[in-house]
Amino acid sequence: MHNPKSKIENPKFPAPAPVVFVVPGDLHLTSPGLENHRAALWMVDDVNQWIRPDFVQFIGDNVQHAAVEEFELFGDLCRRLKTPYYALVGDHDVHRDPQAARFRSFVGEPYAATSQGGFRFIRLNTLEHQPLGMSWDQILWFRGQLDAAASAGERAIVFQHHYPFKVYEQFDGPGIDDWRGIVQSARIGAIFAGHTHYGQIANDGRNVAIATRSIGDPEGGPPGYTVAYVQGEDLAVAYRSIEDRGPLALITHPRELLLATGPEHVVSGTDELRVRVWSRESIASVQGRFFDGPWFPLEPRGADRWSCTLPGDRMAKGQHVCDVRVADRFGAETTARLTFLVDPTGRYTPVPGAWPTVKATAFC
Repeated sequence: MHNPKSKIENPKFPAPAPVVFVVPGDLHLTSPGLENHRAALWMVDDVNQWIRPDFVQFIGDNVQHAAVEEFELFGDLCRRLKTPYYALVGDHDVHRDPQAARFRSFVGEPYAATSQGGFRFIRLNTLEHQPLGMSWDQILWFRGQLDAAASAGERAIVFQHHYPFKVYEQFDGPGIDDWRGIVQSARIGAIFAGHTHYGQIANDGRNVAIATRSIGDPEGGPPGYTVAYVQGEDLAVAYRSIEDRGPLALITHPRELLLATGPEHVVSGTDELRVRVWSRESIASVQGRFFDGPWFPLEPRGADRWSCTLPGDRMAKGQHVCDVRVADRFGAETTARLTFLVDPTGRYTPVPGAWPTVKATAFC
């Protein structure tokens, strides 16, 4: 019988506890009380009151014109957080300040790395050259961080402001060819980005890039934030908008097909369906179903985790769909859907793709 742990854990470096982080969209802060500032305060309240992630990663364009009063407003927002936070530099953060002097003064160094839960979180500065580029020193540092992560048995997660697949924009500049060589030769767990104003996930057949919709001037829907969950080979993301109500459900295993980059991310035998739930209220029920079959209950595995056996050994080779339905004690419901791949041979080569399809943007 297939052992599902063989797909989830490296026997040399067993997976520690999961790491959960929140990525708010670009804030573009200017003045207090405006719509984007109110949305940012809503995000802080969610983070403090019920998401309670391991950290918050601001993805750049934290302010609009790099003005002192804007950075002070951003600082006030950050001080409200009850969880650790980090911030990237975006193109608006260096407006008329290409050396990012004000960013350094109010926020800190534009690139750095931390380790937690078997992951190395690498934060890049893609604004060392205008409008896009990285210095040779940072490229060497980036490569060294990935080498050190591999030696420590850590998986790498990269945060950068520029999204490599932004429509109407050329992802090119000094150092970017070297960046491409690094990310194509190293296994990156995921690349999280902003800058686009719209949200998108792209899989280039080697790595996954995830752009979060902006809080300031959002495109494609209301503003919000990404909740990301990583543990071993598991990677799951969900977008929470300011208009959403009720619990937040995230299917953490198996891996969403669009996020799959290798055979370790497909189901090849008996496995497990795992769900993480966040809610302001206690949860009354968590149910699942495959395709449009009957609903069945999931078993609680703690205060915020539910699971059940996934009978991959009895599923046909190919794509499968799983739905999860969560209800709190007041009847507020939420659903989550996962498309995953089953192949009893365990073989898989990803086909490049992106969702949603975006063909135009007002911000370029």
